[in-house]
Amino acid sequence: MNRMKYEKTTTKYLDKLDLYKEEHLQKIPADGGWSLGQVYVHLILGNDHFFLKNAERCLKKDGTLRGGRKNRNGKIIFLLGGFPNKKYKMPKAVEVIPRPPESLEELRGKLLKSIDIGKEIAKQLEDYDPKEKIPHPAFGYLNAKEWYNMCEMHFRHHLRQVRSLEKFLDI
Repeated sequence: MNRMKYEKTTTKYLDKLDLYKEEHLQKIPADGGWSLGQVYVHLILGNDHFFLKNAERCLKKDGTLRGGRKNRNGKIIFLLGGFPNKKYKMPKAVEVIPRPPESLEELRGKLLKSIDIGKEIAKQLEDYDPKEKIPHPAFGYLNAKEWYNMCEMHFRHHLRQVRSLEKFLDI
């Protein structure tokens, strides 16, 4: 578990908000992908309601399975320490098209709250039980620390998409 890495990566997104204008959040690229605002909403929702929520469930032993294993994809992601540089389809079980945010300030507030939730979970990981696991729809069974580490990997993975959108928006 690398709390500093999580905070550094998520803070990059916070710092980038200073570069954007409200209209940047809504503009959809020609390829039909998500707007910059939708990427941020996706990251915040994934962080708060999927990755960190499952880390917390593992810590509380809420619906966990003792000793489940990662599948082949899960082993690869954790061996690499992140997602390979390619586009992924969200698993059908969690597929959602994020709504665009109302404003930069909405994003800033929600991102700050999300970062704080991650910091709180990180504090609880000191004495976690690595055998208490919850299944990820694409990677198999993950424990609290692995769910926490997925947050940072997910944020880092979307940095490529954000850079592409910034280029499209001429930022």
